[in-house]
Amino acid sequence: MKVILVPVADRPECLVALNSAFDIASRLDANVIGCHVRTHRNETSRDSSRKPLVPDEWSNVLADLSPDEVSLRCEAARILFESRAEKHGFQLLHKPHPGVERCALWKEMVGTPSRILGIVGPLSDLIITARPDKKAAGHGRAFLLAALLQSGQPVLVIPKNWKGTIGRKILIAWNQSTEAANAVSSSRALLRLADEVTIVSAGKENLPGPKATYLADYLALLGIPSQRLATPGEHASKEIEAAFKDKKADLLVMGAYSRGRTRELILGGLTEHMLFHTRIPVLLLHH
Repeated sequence: MKVILVPVADRPECLVALNSAFDIASRLDANVIGCHVRTHRNETSRDSSRKPLVPDEWSNVLADLSPDEVSLRCEAARILFESRAEKHGFQLLHKPHPGVERCALWKEMVGTPSRILGIVGPLSDLIITARPDKKAAGHGRAFLLAALLQSGQPVLVIPKNWKGTIGRKILIAWNQSTEAANAVSSSRALLRLADEVTIVSAGKENLPGPKATYLADYLALLGIPSQRLATPGEHASKEIEAAFKDKKADLLVMGAYSRGRTRELILGGLTEHMLFHTRIPVLLLHH
């Protein structure tokens, strides 16, 4: 992971996301791109040539703001990003320079979260965003869903009140699926830096796909020791939460699932629960 993208707005939860992004980037010798999305009155969140986008709620988020107010919000977001970069010792650049690591770049783009994250998201290695309130609409939810559904890259979602580091003790939620395997593969850089990795499988491993033992072997070949934990599987979300707490983990890695291919915005029960009903940092990958 060399390119970490963070959607930036002048909001308290974004401060948490930025601090985590720069901390992780420091450990990975990676670079951080801060991207602020400026809305446009004529911008639409629907585009028939692409996958289903985030609902039209974004169109009303800043509809009543004047151009001056939009500019002020943009300037405040830039100041927040640059202050975090300087605090963590990152070099502020206007454009990338070969050979320069641990740099911070600022981007301002006009559009909706779906359109912008569909442009910059696929060419990042990790997207870090704050978790909105479970009943929230607007900014936070729009960016989170856009990052998950439009980028095709792993997304690290951080609770707004999270304190401490992320990625020292990692829990992998394993269910033998391709989605979970892709999430693990995309987080290899973080797994290599972890002090402890635990694989938790909820319920019987009687589905097509690799069992937890195969995952443990795969990680061992990468030089990543791991331990396994099996739970009954009667209440998967509660069991995963309990394992997270018991292991004193600080990151959950899992695949992101949809209930139906035709309605991508309706996430599966476990994914939605972990995103909106827990205080757990979650790294997900949705395809």
